[in-house]
Amino acid sequence: MQPTFPCPNPACTHTFSPQAVQGKASLVCPKCGTVFHFSSAPAAVKKPATAVKKQMPTKVSSPPSKAAAPIPQPSAPPAVPPPAPPPVPVVPPLSPPETGHEEGGAANLDFNAPSETDGTRLRRAVRRRRKRIGGWIVMLLAGILLPALAVWGGMWVRHFINNNLTDEEPTGADNPFNSRFVMPRKPWTRDKDIQRRFHVHIGMRESEHNNCMGLLFKDYKDRMPSDAELIDEAVRTLRAYFKGLEWELQTKDGQTRLAGHLAQMLQFQGDDSDHVTYNGECYILAYRGYGYWFFTWAPLGELEKHGESIHADWARLRSGFSLLDERKGWKEKPREQIIVSGKKAKYRLAYQKGLWTREASEDEEPQMDLLLRGQEPDPERKPQAGKDATVQVLVLPPQADLSGATAAALAYVKQREMKLYERTVFEPIRDKNGDIDRDAKIGTEAGHLSKFHIKNTEDLERYLSIAVVNRPDGVVVLLGDCLWERHDFWDQEFGALFKTFKVK
Repeated sequence: MQPTFPCPNPACTHTFSPQAVQGKASLVCPKCGTVFHFSSAPAAVKKPATAVKKQMPTKVSSPPSKAAAPIPQPSAPPAVPPPAPPPVPVVPPLSPPETGHEEGGAANLDFNAPSETDGTRLRRAVRRRRKRIGGWIVMLLAGILLPALAVWGGMWVRHFINNNLTDEEPTGADNPFNSRFVMPRKPWTRDKDIQRRFHVHIGMRESEHNNCMGLLFKDYKDRMPSDAELIDEAVRTLRAYFKGLEWELQTKDGQTRLAGHLAQMLQFQGDDSDHVTYNGECYILAYRGYGYWFFTWAPLGELEKHGESIHADWARLRSGFSLLDERKGWKEKPREQIIVSGKKAKYRLAYQKGLWTREASEDEEPQMDLLLRGQEPDPERKPQAGKDATVQVLVLPPQADLSGATAAALAYVKQREMKLYERTVFEPIRDKNGDIDRDAKIGTEAGHLSKFHIKNTEDLERYLSIAVVNRPDGVVVLLGDCLWERHDFWDQEFGALFKTFKVK
């Protein structure tokens, strides 16, 4: 092994090759930068006592004589200089890396060339660096692959649930909404797709006729939901599932019941995501602060062939729904009503405090006698920004009859709209009896009711409900106005307010 000389600096790990130190009076460490000075060249080495004497020539014998002549002594030999110290053995350096010098040129000495110890450290550092890089790569891959696997796993689990839990044997069970539903047995099965897409608590399907049902609950806590809220919730749920929804609320006849209590019934038609047209019913009930919606529907083609048996099946499903006896002693907090009398004509209206607020109308237009602004509450009774509505009471000049009063009222409203938006389009709203533009009872008085979908611009669509009553002191026009997207809710509130109309 080639001898090396460590740097005298104890904190430095560099070593010098023999060629680097030979004949040097000072030396600079290329690693730590320390300068080292050496003493003068070492003194000549004294001749050792055991040095071999210089061999003299052999004496020649002479003949004996009577008187021996004195033998001359040889003169002292000249001083021989002491031998030079043995040279430091030089080991040929390792061949340096090729640097482009011509063969036989001066060798380039690498003062930074690592010793064996430094090479070991370098190899260890390289291995540690590789391990760190490998660790980062593993962490990066884990950060990408694990979320992807989690998403894929979640989708697979959901697919498994949707395709396997529907075959479970349904059983009756109480629920936290003060009710109980006895689930039918096969061929009815739980359907998680209906439950998820229809946004109901219980969803079921019967495979023979593709017959479906959904059951929805909602807790309004200390108050009873209004008819407008109940119907709006039903329509909103249906619109999320069916395209081109058409619906109609059946008149209360005292015969429509759910769980033994008087209920409302809404009939509907619409297309599902597979473009299949369905007809169905929704029974709506409010009890002790809870709202209940019982939906049943089937393909129109199946109803045309097996309508009697399908409707009988729906009735059996509803018979399995019952109410429990929680919230004993619960009492609805009645909504305070405020009665207001007309100034330009003799009439009265009663509106609900908290839902409607009376505003000044003198500065609006001369024909306006009353202005009410409504704010839509959510289940927590907080107003919804941008979802307000208005009810205006206009008093126009008297007319000879109801027909003339209706024509004058509609002409006035249309002219007012055209002043604001020149391209306004009036589209009558229809029900099963045709356009809603017919004589009707307005509170206690005979009158006329019209409903329109108003298109002012491409971005502004509204709903108008116009009730007309012809009085000797003038034509009284009740005008309900809201954004089209919220007409399902406000139409019920407009109707409830119009029913309070009375003449003095």
